[in-house]
Amino acid sequence: MLKGLFGKKKAKSERKSGTKKVAKKVAEKIEKPEDKRPEKIEKKLIRKGFARSGDLIARVTPAKPGKSGRNIMGEEIPPREVYIPKLVPLKNVKFEKANEYYMATDGIVEVFKDDRETQYIQGTMYRHGRFKIAVSDDEMKAFLSVIPPIGGGDPVTVEDVMALCREKGITYGINEEKIRETLERSLNERMAITDVEIATGEEPINGDDGKLEIKVRLASGTRYKLREDGSVDFKEHDLITSVAKDQLIAVVTRAESGKKDGYTVKGEVIKCREGKDVELKPGNNVRTEEENGKIMYYSNINGQLFLDRGVVSVEPQLTIEGDVGAKTGNIRFDGIVVVKGNVNDGFRVEGTKGVNVAGNVGKAVIKSEGDVIVQNGIVGKHRGYVFAKGNITAKFAENANIEAGGDVVIQRAALNCKIISGGMIISKKEKGQIIGGVLKATKGLEVKILGNESEHKMEIYAGIDYTLENTIRNVRKKIANYLDAIKRVNLLIEKLEKASAGNPGTLSERLKSVYIEAKRRKTVFGVALKKLKEREAELVPKLSEIHDAKVSVIESVYPGVRIYFGSVFYDVEERKDRVEFYYDRNLEKIKIKNL
Repeated sequence: MLKGLFGKKKAKSERKSGTKKVAKKVAEKIEKPEDKRPEKIEKKLIRKGFARSGDLIARVTPAKPGKSGRNIMGEEIPPREVYIPKLVPLKNVKFEKANEYYMATDGIVEVFKDDRETQYIQGTMYRHGRFKIAVSDDEMKAFLSVIPPIGGGDPVTVEDVMALCREKGITYGINEEKIRETLERSLNERMAITDVEIATGEEPINGDDGKLEIKVRLASGTRYKLREDGSVDFKEHDLITSVAKDQLIAVVTRAESGKKDGYTVKGEVIKCREGKDVELKPGNNVRTEEENGKIMYYSNINGQLFLDRGVVSVEPQLTIEGDVGAKTGNIRFDGIVVVKGNVNDGFRVEGTKGVNVAGNVGKAVIKSEGDVIVQNGIVGKHRGYVFAKGNITAKFAENANIEAGGDVVIQRAALNCKIISGGMIISKKEKGQIIGGVLKATKGLEVKILGNESEHKMEIYAGIDYTLENTIRNVRKKIANYLDAIKRVNLLIEKLEKASAGNPGTLSERLKSVYIEAKRRKTVFGVALKKLKEREAELVPKLSEIHDAKVSVIESVYPGVRIYFGSVFYDVEERKDRVEFYYDRNLEKIKIKNL
């Protein structure tokens, strides 16, 4: 007997042992689906229903054989042949316990029968379309995920989705067209689609924050410099930011007010934010100006830039607390440099407004457009160089090269130095003695002692603008550089003209542009060269002009000293005390007078 149980769960009662044996024998006779699945056998649908996964959908009750009987004549009457049911499980049906059939999926149960009385049972998946809506944590987006129906189930509709949106409170920025497209695509392509953005909130338009633009190159803080050849120069540090007077340091753009409120997908207002202002206050030697709604910060002086805790300032002085050496590297500053220690051998200090060294200056380079003060001594070892457009002052100097546009003041003594002064060389405090070397001063000298008893050889030049020598030297160096550049440009032009057989117009566009640029540079170099030669011609005659000058010796001058005024010179052959040497223009000779 075949009994349909669509929709019922598995039976828990046990069969009697005899019934189980018979069922087992009958089950053994039921052919397996793969063995008995006929090809091209017509099957007729006889039953149909709905079941969920795991439901007991059919049970086969085994046949019970009858017993023989007898008629009144005593003859045996055989029992009627029993019907042995045959049920073959097809797709989505599980066969268990030899006589029970279970649904393997949610869907439609169908029973078929062929002309041999064999029955077949199968499950067909059936499911309505499903969907869900997720809202992002910030409630600025809503996402739709949809699963299409199976087996003729109902699809998800736009109305279904809209209803759930209302249930979840989603009211703003809903894109119905996107919902429709997503549902249609899922249905047509029979595929699940996840996390499609169907509603979008509106971000507030906040006010822009204020902006700070630094308009100068800030020091990087590195303690070395890479040379072009790849080597490293550990004397060149980048620790100081220098600025010039009236230089634009920084620009601050003011913050803006909030422009427009935003909304979440649930319609909640998101207030726009006001922009935050940049806090930058002008400190020492910095002024501000309003230009086109922006605040411009300018330096009032040449100096070192400082940015600290929202304050920008410029200080005219850079102080080095110790020595200038490996720890500090070379110093270049647009202002006054104060060194509280020494300037070690091999290093340099450049301060546009002045340099003040508390200790000694070794075989180093000191340069300034202002004054240079060395509170102790200059020990140049024949290679050290101290230059100032203003005055130079030192307690003593040994084997040093010193050049000043103004006066050179040596308080105690100078030994074997080369000193050039656009003013006077003065040494009349303490010992006030200068021995050996070469001294050149436009306005002359004023010293206590010149030379010594050992008749140390030394030369003194007075009355000529000796600072011109350096200027002329630099002019001539530039002339040589331009001559070399013009020579190289001419060679390039000759090659291009030769390659074009004298017709540069036939060159390729790239070479034609090279040719034009070479001709332009030749013209520019020629103009610059002409101006430099004119400058040289103007300066050279001035080297022979004798200015009013004097060489005053407050105490003594010793033999071995030669004094020049222009090309005229005087050799000191014996010690002289308290004398002054000067040039008599009328007699064109050097004269001496007592002090």
